Amino acid sequence: MDMKTILRRVVFVGIFAIPFIPFLVTPSMLFPFITGKNFIFRIIVEIIFGAWVLLAIKDAEFRPKFSWLLVAMTSFVAIVGIADIFAENPYKAFWSNFERMEGFITTVHLYLYFLVLSSTFSIEKWWNRLFSTWVGSSVLMCLFSLLQVAGKATINQGGVRVDGKFGNASYLAVFLLFNIFFGAFLFLRARDKKVVGWTIAGLSILELAILYLTATRGAILGLIGGVLVTVLLTALFDKESKYVRKISVAVLIVVVAIVALFVAVRRTPVVQNSPVLSRFANLSLSEIKTQGRYYIWPMAIEGSKERPILGWGQEGFSYVFNENYNPKMYTQEQWFDRAHSAPLDWLIASGILGFLAYVSVIFFSYWYIWKRNIGDYSVSEKSLLTGLLSAYVFQSIFVFDNLLSYVLFFSVVALIQSRSVGIKLSFFDKFGKSHIQSAVAVVLTILLVLSVYFLNWKPIRASQHLIKALVSMQNALPTEETLNYFEKAIGYDTFANTEIREQLVSAAHTFLDSGVSPQLRDRYLALTTKEINKQVEETPNDARYLLFKGVFLRSVGQYEEAVLSLNKALEFSPQKQTIIFELGATYINKKDFKTALSVFKRAYDLEPSYGDAALLYGISAIYAGDTALADKVFAGISQARLYQDDRLVSVLVDVGRWNEIVKIFTFRIANGGDNVDNNMALAVAYLKTGNREQSISVLKRLSEKSPDIKEQIDYYISEIKAGRDPSTQ
Repeated sequence: MDMKTILRRVVFVGIFAIPFIPFLVTPSMLFPFITGKNFIFRIIVEIIFGAWVLLAIKDAEFRPKFSWLLVAMTSFVAIVGIADIFAENPYKAFWSNFERMEGFITTVHLYLYFLVLSSTFSIEKWWNRLFSTWVGSSVLMCLFSLLQVAGKATINQGGVRVDGKFGNASYLAVFLLFNIFFGAFLFLRARDKKVVGWTIAGLSILELAILYLTATRGAILGLIGGVLVTVLLTALFDKESKYVRKISVAVLIVVVAIVALFVAVRRTPVVQNSPVLSRFANLSLSEIKTQGRYYIWPMAIEGSKERPILGWGQEGFSYVFNENYNPKMYTQEQWFDRAHSAPLDWLIASGILGFLAYVSVIFFSYWYIWKRNIGDYSVSEKSLLTGLLSAYVFQSIFVFDNLLSYVLFFSVVALIQSRSVGIKLSFFDKFGKSHIQSAVAVVLTILLVLSVYFLNWKPIRASQHLIKALVSMQNALPTEETLNYFEKAIGYDTFANTEIREQLVSAAHTFLDSGVSPQLRDRYLALTTKEINKQVEETPNDARYLLFKGVFLRSVGQYEEAVLSLNKALEFSPQKQTIIFELGATYINKKDFKTALSVFKRAYDLEPSYGDAALLYGISAIYAGDTALADKVFAGISQARLYQDDRLVSVLVDVGRWNEIVKIFTFRIANGGDNVDNNMALAVAYLKTGNREQSISVLKRLSEKSPDIKEQIDYYISEIKAGRDPSTQ
């Protein structure tokens, strides 16, 4: 077997392995549905790219062709790279994090995948096989999803929306969206193979059923729109086959009729009681106003005005979100890092230049589908590819991309590029001599080893050690081994450092537990202090990490430093109540109740309808001794909400207002909370007010209700009768 054949097989094996990446879940790593898939994709691409470069040097057949689509794609990647260099946070713009695994490093890998695929697959047979592999992968995913429907496998996202091996119903939906169109494309290509064609049609029905069960509105509406585009174009322009045109017209009528019927019955109980159909039936302006997109899309527009040319760099939306945070978003996620719209995300990430380049990729994809003498597509196949792109573009308006949606989109663009007519690029001719080829092979091998180690292996190991640290704390106090895992994870010095530092800060309450040895506690404090300071030095304008630092400093009693950090965080996100709450809590810990009151008033004034803001404002008024103000604020909160909140109980205990605590626990017991804890708390409250008889009465009733703790209750009663207070023992 000659070297050319070996290289070709390496490339083909890698390409055909990629459709099975969706099944990879790595519990030993942080974000198991994300990280494993991305790392294996990167490694495969690095291997096949190296093999392809050598293959392209040896044989012009495997070299890329010039096209404006290639120019558009290359320009897009180049502009994104420049935008990332000048990003608010260039390091994160390049590396991203474990939760997303994007950044410029992923963009480059997708571009390399596009180059390899579009240059290697030059004949219809291989594209049909690749699409068949993708469809086969999606069918296996659908079978697993059926297990989720049957309750035999866990729906990882919770609820009833199936998510397969993606951990997110929206990710599964866009995966199926592409594969339904791939199946339709194969169906058209199997005109003379009726068994194959109808088998594909049957599998598509299964995919449609699972897509429906994801209840993902963007993908389902995208599918409907893509189908309408396909059949409309076919009906208008397919002059070759009257049969296909008639089918297209029939499908068009059926789709329109189904949509019209749904609109007519959308208020009926059958539709309203369906967890899937009701999501579509209740789609309205008022419902949209409750979604994050209603707030964050305008933020994205404002952020793009601030940096119009090159944007904020990839992973830069969090800065826009913090700066333009709307206080009315108190029911929403507090740390949006995406605009939840792919076009807006690219506008933020790379400015108007990157956005136009992104649009140009889509434009030239359409252009080359319909350009004359391009490939051997029939009108129906061109219409189908147009419908697929339209479906993807439509659904991407409402969601952000993930690895597999990127891979599938780049695959479709690679198909269009491969079928375009253009001159093979002559760049590879420079490496024609054998000694130069040998040198290139050595360099590529070295680069491959280095990339696998530094770009993949090190962050993989960091993630695995972080998971070990977190697992060791799940059911027990941390040990020396726990901290060793944290130190090993941070020692790899990768883009995982940010998330490791977050987890270190989050573990403060665990390491500061009274059961932890002083030596271990000191080690933890030294490590976490050093790392959170490093993080703030690296990202000085990020409110998130300034907040983390402030909360950590407060947890270790460094109140003055905590106040400085939290005030700095507010400079970058002045309207985020989350930060204001932490600042107010720090002043309460300092016993500076007057300042705490003014801080919590600031949060309350931002959005008085925010229940937590009102509650904390009232609590701070109690600490400050302003009972009249507290009563006035609490009057706007329902008694059920107010009396069920333990934070109010805590402050009332602190200030010794036991009569009010009696009212609270009497209310709880009378409203479904007749349990041991509430009765014991009520007995203690009566005792603190001096009403020993009522305290004993509550305990006797509890003894009758819970005979298993009668001995303990009898002891408490005897202590109370003796004039002692058992709650202080």
